[in-house]
Amino acid sequence: GGPQFCWLTYMSIDVTTINWAEDAARELKAHVYTTLKLPPDLGKRVQQLYGDAERAFDDRASRRQLRVPEDDRDDLDARNGFIDDRKREWLELHTSIPADFGGPVDAPPATRLLECACAVEHAFRALCQQVLEVLARSSPPLAALVAEEARSPLPPPGARESSRGFAESMLRVYRYDSSFRQREGEGHYDMGLLTLIPRSTSPGLQINELGDRGRAPWVAVEKEMGEGEAVLFGGMTLSRILQLSTPDASQRLGHAPVFLRLPALRSPPRVSSDGSSWRRDSADPPRAAASAERRPPATPADRHAADRHAADRHAADGLVQALLHRVCVDDARGRLSACYFHRPSPHCHIGSETVLNFNARARAAHDDELSSDGAVSLSPRDARDFERRLSRELWFARKRERGRSHSRSRDSRPRDSRHRDSASRGRSPTARAA
Repeated sequence: GGPQFCWLTYMSIDVTTINWAEDAARELKAHVYTTLKLPPDLGKRVQQLYGDAERAFDDRASRRQLRVPEDDRDDLDARNGFIDDRKREWLELHTSIPADFGGPVDAPPATRLLECACAVEHAFRALCQQVLEVLARSSPPLAALVAEEARSPLPPPGARESSRGFAESMLRVYRYDSSFRQREGEGHYDMGLLTLIPRSTSPGLQINELGDRGRAPWVAVEKEMGEGEAVLFGGMTLSRILQLSTPDASQRLGHAPVFLRLPALRSPPRVSSDGSSWRRDSADPPRAAASAERRPPATPADRHAADRHAADRHAADGLVQALLHRVCVDDARGRLSACYFHRPSPHCHIGSETVLNFNARARAAHDDELSSDGAVSLSPRDARDFERRLSRELWFARKRERGRSHSRSRDSRPRDSRHRDSASRGRSPTARAA
């Protein structure tokens, strides 16, 4: 009855080779994720980042100077600074947005951490951008988004990033408590285009290639990674936009805008791979009929072959599925980890929908209501609650965008109550970016 685990060995792609981005894009299509061998200087910089984070998190003055103000904690796409939670704490940096720490940051551990984190973020951003440009060659919708980002305004004065576009990209440096453990079977998909996670100080990242919380094995991917290596995988935005390139995209994604018509929302359908739609409360959804065909074989070797066969079907379609993953810490010393999220700007488009609307819908849904392409599955009893959550997310996102266009006026921006709602239900809205 417990979770199944599988340890696999893959050849990492050396990012110093000429065609590494093409190889990485091909691996993402075939196997949902890939591992990269970072340049030696970048690998050393990551290790320095973990050390700097440890020292800054243990330094009282650094924590105080870097702490995100309480009324900014809900600004998930713009906050900069230190955040602590019950069993983890982290530094979050949106380098395209000027950081306002409310006072000088002069504690040596804090300044060293900021300098190192910005250097790592800049390098990871460049790597993800190269892979994204390769994927865009075979996807006109993705190429259109990349071109739209290239026409975006430059970051405002005071931002640590100087290049255009992908304004909501961010780096997080986590320190997990030794008792941090997501519930058995729990996992989430990341928002955004690409996620890059270098090897942590203690293996804890587990991935599920098939996105099946019930039977598919969880891969303890860091067990086989060497120092200076990183995992690269796609997010829900990338999965959705690549599906727009397929011939039957209008059939499979034709229901997406219904999530934004709040008055008409009635148990939004999820669209299956064959173009038919079904609802979670349906007596016989296509997934149920197909579950017997996907039943894991008896032996680990057969199960591994079945997983790879399913991934190869995605590669033939030219798609990159978002990766279901979770974190489980089993080390008395805890765990330090860095995650870079390559995310598009809110004004850009995914087909006819803006990124802002897509993100609002994904954030309004709970993890168990989301599929890898950001589609939402609801039962009729949850529809009204989802309307309320989505309405609040859209209002807050648009309010935030208006605030940014007026130099991000801080005193007039309202708080979002999602954290209180989520805490009462035992669900964290920040988990999707963990």
